[in-house]
Parts: sequence; C-alpha cells; structure tokens
Amino acid sequence: MLASLLATIEQGLGPSLATAGNVAFLIGLAVLAYVVLAPLIGIVVEWQADRIGMEREWIMHCDTCRKTTVVTGSACQHCGQSLGIPWTVRLQHYFGHGSEPHWLRVFRWFYMLVGIAGFAIVTVAALGFTGAWSPQTNIEKLFVGLSMLAWGGLGWLLGRVLGIGTGGPISRIRDAVFCLALIAALLITTALATAARPVEETIVARVTVDGQVAQLGSKATALAGYRHVTPLAVIGTQRIDLPLGEREGDIAAFLWKHANALTARGLAVRKRTDQFAVTQSGIYEIVLRGHEISIRQYASSS
Repeated sequence: MLASLLATIEQGLGPSLATAGNVAFLIGLAVLAYVVLAPLIGIVVEWQADRIGMEREWIMHCDTCRKTTVVTGSACQHCGQSLGIPWTVRLQHYFGHGSEPHWLRVFRWFYMLVGIAGFAIVTVAALGFTGAWSPQTNIEKLFVGLSMLAWGGLGWLLGRVLGIGTGGPISRIRDAVFCLALIAALLITTALATAARPVEETIVARVTVDGQVAQLGSKATALAGYRHVTPLAVIGTQRIDLPLGEREGDIAAFLWKHANALTARGLAVRKRTDQFAVTQSGIYEIVLRGHEISIRQYASSS
C-alpha cells in the first residue's frame, strides 16, 4: 500500500520530483564527503602545526596587572595573582585539547582516523548492499538523499559526542539528543526509500489456456468444476521446484499436517488457492512480486 502511494505521488509531481530528487541526492553525497574529508584535513593541519612546534593555548587579561597572560593554571604568569576563573570554564578548558601532551595528541589523531575509516566503510557498504547508490525512481532518489543527509549529520554528531577534546559534558549531552532525532529521521527516510524501490518480479510459471483446458508444463486440467491443485515449489532462501509426480501430494500433505510444528521452528507453511477469471484463451503468467503472487495475461490466442 505504501509503495502504491509513493508511486502515485511520483506520477503526480512529475518533473519537479526529479529535480528535488537530484538536489537531495547531490547534497547527501556532499555531506557524506564533508564528514569524511573535513576531519582528515583537520588532522593534517594539526600535524603540520605540531611539526613546527606551534601550540594552541587559552589567553586572557589579568584584572590585577592588566596584562595578557596564557592560562596554564589558576594564577597569572606575570603577577601571580588568581585569575578568578569559574570552575565551569576550567572544566571546559580541561576537556578541550589546548596544550595537550604530545602522546595524547597522537592518540587522538589515531582515534579519529579509526572513527573516520569505520564511518567510511559502513557508508560504502550500506550504499552498495542496499542498492541506494543507484536509485531507480525519482522518489527513491529523494529519500535516499535525505537518508544520506541524516546519516552524515549523525556521523558528525557522534564524532563530537565520542571524540577527544570536542567539548564539555553539556555540549556532548546536547549533541547526543540531536543524534536521537537524526536516528529517527534516518529510519523513516530509509523505510520510505525501500518502499519506493520497484519490487523485482519473478515469473514462476506460464499457463496456457485453450478453451476450457489449462496446461502447465506436461499437465493439463479442465477449468470447469473442481480442479486439481498442484504445488509448484518450496520457496525459502532459494526456490526448489517440486517434480510433478505421485509424491508431491504426500509432501504437501505432510507439510500441512505438521504446519504448526514447522512454524514454531521458524518455517512458514501456507495453503492457499488463488482464483483468476479466464475470459479468453491465451498464455497467462504466474508472477511472484515481492511476497505477493499474481496472475496476468502474457499473450492472447489471436
């Protein structure tokens, strides 16, 4: 039902949806590239500054001597008087990465590189595994772009929440709350993109109808009165076609008799008969589309 609704929306919006889909997709790609490349560039710049001995420090004006001093503790470097720094500011300074030891700086770089590599690997794998890299419809492209935008924002905020020297506890809690909102947006847009993707069809069998006789393979049955129902296949992770012989009825009877026990073990056993009105002779296809089976006319006798 959701897929039909999305298809109707796509038909109604037409070219405007194509433009919106392309823009959203490109912006999503740009955000993903920024989330990966921006921290890498930052690490390179910090490494270059570290090579020449450049340090980042907090500075302030001392109220006693009126001189600018580097904040290395609670006292002024010039007059030795207390700088009167509130504990909240000292806590923020502690969590920042100004004047950090060299070993901690190297560890922070390595920690960031691991996080960036993990994010990039998960992103590429998800785009390839789900087929989101090549959306097939405009509305799917729109929701894929929004999903990439949410995923990129989530990766950026997670870097701030879990990073070293990325802020104090209050800012980390704020970013964590934003992460929850982005997770919800990611789940919604991913579900909509999946629903908008066209479902692949599998032709299970072709039935030839000639007058009041229907033929499936080498078997023929009359269309009037009661009909013999033949199981075509067992479908699981793969499709196993059942041979048309005496044993097929025994197999179907066994499966139906033990349906409850098999269902409890994680198997699905269904017994169903689909009715389809044949108005003229011709060839009809039994189509498996997603998890639904339908019958449609393939060719007419004329």
